[in-house]
Amino acid sequence: MKKCFILALTVLCFVLTANAASSTRIKGKIVDANSNAPIDFADVLLFQQGKDQPVMQTLPGVDGSFSFADLKDGEYNLLVKLVGYDVFNRANIVLSTSNTSIDLGTIRMMPLEIGLAEVEVLAQKRQIIYKLDKKVIEASTNMLASGGSAIDILENTPSIRVDAEGNVSFRGSSGFTVYVDGKPSVFSGTQALEQIPSGHIDNIEIITTPSARHDAEGDVGIINIITKKDAQHGLSGMVNLTGSTVLSRGVDFLLTQQQKKSRWYFGGAWNDRLRKSDFNQEKTTIVGDTATTSHSDGPRESKGFNYSLKAGWLYTLPNTTFNVDIEGGYGGTEREGDLDYSEKRLVAGNIVEGNEFYSRDYYDLHETYYQGTVGVDHKFNDKGHKISASFYVKYGGDAMEYFQSDLFDKNNVRQQGHRAYEDEHRWTTRGNLDYVFPYRETGRIEAGYQYFSYLEDGDYNMEFWNPAKHEFYWRDDIYNTFYFMHGINSVYAILADTYKSFDFQVGLRGEHTHRVLRSSVPGADREYNKFEFFPSAHLGYTFPNDHHLLASYSRRITRPQLFYMEPYITYRDYYTAEIGNPDIRAEYINSYEVNYKKNIGEHSVSASVFHRYRRDKIERLRVPYEAGVTLDSMANVGNDYSTGLELNAQIQATRWWNINLNGSLYHYKVKNKLQELGSNQSSTNYEITLNNGFDLGKYSRIQFDGNFIGPSVMTQGRTDAFWYVNLAVRQQMFNRKLSATLAFRDVFNSARYVSTLSTSNLQSVTKIKPKYPLITLTLSYTFNNYRVRSTQSKTTHDLFEGTNH
Repeated sequence: MKKCFILALTVLCFVLTANAASSTRIKGKIVDANSNAPIDFADVLLFQQGKDQPVMQTLPGVDGSFSFADLKDGEYNLLVKLVGYDVFNRANIVLSTSNTSIDLGTIRMMPLEIGLAEVEVLAQKRQIIYKLDKKVIEASTNMLASGGSAIDILENTPSIRVDAEGNVSFRGSSGFTVYVDGKPSVFSGTQALEQIPSGHIDNIEIITTPSARHDAEGDVGIINIITKKDAQHGLSGMVNLTGSTVLSRGVDFLLTQQQKKSRWYFGGAWNDRLRKSDFNQEKTTIVGDTATTSHSDGPRESKGFNYSLKAGWLYTLPNTTFNVDIEGGYGGTEREGDLDYSEKRLVAGNIVEGNEFYSRDYYDLHETYYQGTVGVDHKFNDKGHKISASFYVKYGGDAMEYFQSDLFDKNNVRQQGHRAYEDEHRWTTRGNLDYVFPYRETGRIEAGYQYFSYLEDGDYNMEFWNPAKHEFYWRDDIYNTFYFMHGINSVYAILADTYKSFDFQVGLRGEHTHRVLRSSVPGADREYNKFEFFPSAHLGYTFPNDHHLLASYSRRITRPQLFYMEPYITYRDYYTAEIGNPDIRAEYINSYEVNYKKNIGEHSVSASVFHRYRRDKIERLRVPYEAGVTLDSMANVGNDYSTGLELNAQIQATRWWNINLNGSLYHYKVKNKLQELGSNQSSTNYEITLNNGFDLGKYSRIQFDGNFIGPSVMTQGRTDAFWYVNLAVRQQMFNRKLSATLAFRDVFNSARYVSTLSTSNLQSVTKIKPKYPLITLTLSYTFNNYRVRSTQSKTTHDLFEGTNH
């Protein structure tokens, strides 16, 4: 794959040399007519006089600028389209030997008075937009996320997979970093994506090979959630209500007051997102000469919840903008199971014990949080010369991780049980200073400093059931206190420029990491200091006839989090224990990617070839602990490799039918260094999603999609393939101010999750079937033409509950 990547770069250099004589012939810059803010998502089409199909099509850069090269002399028309804005048309653009280049200056796009909600059915946006260093997922392109979260919007993205527990992975890894409006999320990973209502999301950026501007954390890159901010002048607002047949329910709202120089917003959310499944597990553990075979069967249920309020204020001077944002809330996850549990024990091949129980477990992880951000941006001129600074702080109090597990006999008398309490306090701070200097019209230098600090302290305790005394007692030998501090100081520099049809961006980031772990467990204290470099490179070339080729490289890191390192035993349920590893090492990742994109009239096709090499892969391993009980721990299992292809086709089949086809095919290989706990594994993973949207008149729309998820492997086992189909219907009323979306997930009840683990002393098969049917109804209302997107109610394959058991 590295050879292929080098070959692609060689081709780029060759084509660049071959086209050295070409130059920019038409250029301009696109801005919002009201706010003067650059617009970088518009479709810019160039037509030759007398022809119906565009001869070239492009997207503006982040500063709103665009250009066309390699044009023949002649007369052209320029068309600029963006949903929510009036169409811009410029005719009689004449190129000749005496007029070799034309600067159209600043093009001011006028927002439609009727607002985006008035035109969303008539002008569907592209599902995925490819930029030089990221993919942009439009939240409005998928109806099925109504009442859902950021996870639901991401489901149709190539290589995104959500397991039975609702945990998100991308290209086989869960090591991604979540940002909200360019700042790190209050939460991390899957929990961060679940906390943000889909109705508050404008679009989602997926940055698979982040530049040096971004944190080096996250092995597969960054998922940046862009929330809604734009509104008409005056007071605008939106409210969404949702409920489902599994008793998920929620309401969220957002109010915005837009004035000439200032804008304020106030919003909130109350969401309970439930998953219900039927759980079945057969497990055999071998400890010494004792083999224990257990069978668990029954319902499992989980609930992700978030109750929050947020507010912000922005004030704009001619060259300086100030902003303040605050948010507070209570969020977390609950999980419970009520299972029939039986076990049989053999010693030296002879049955010595057989029992049947009711297993009841409950888990609660919650936090009350408060966060705030202050920021300032200053423009030295209108050519992109600017400096910005911000400071962010977050406090998580009343944080508790609680486990409860009990075994009752058939007379409903408790035989075994335990309670676990982990009480925590968390502080997060972040500051940054960023500077951009445009040294010429198309080139710029960026530099900056960033500081990050995370601090957590607390204690852990457990109580166990005494069957003889019929009471719980505290285990003083398990009590533990801990302190964890993680600090990073970073500097970066970036050089970016455009030469004719060639774009490039190269950067270097330096990070110093200081980490401290203190624990009352003897011998578990650790301290770590290290300075490291993380380079990045992004190259782009636009061929004649609107062919685009992008190539990128980024070095990344996944540092151990506290739960990776906690040196004491906790329990997920009575027969599943966990322990951290204070000596876990960081993962180092080298990512290579080549992207191709072609617009064909109203259609587009894109492809990505990627290769990722990860050293010291961190994975959760499971081993026998006691008779019938397994122990999960984190370990550096070895190295892994992912090489694959992602495809996306966006087709406007007819005026009323549009198709989005996403597919991914990649080879995944793990070279395991812990042979006694697993083995080398490899698999060919594939996923296909076909999304159909049908406009039934002016106010009605149907979405029908099919999803096939191929098998995948882990160090200790594999998961089987499964498929499912979703259906959604949306009806708009009252001049499109009110819309109702009815979504039916897994229409044919076909989704089945099957996971197999196999080692020399552990055999486990887990089968999970989601509750059926799963139907969601979402009502959305907007006033004063708030710039609302068509929200979605989508399965992210999060149909199951119980995969970590």
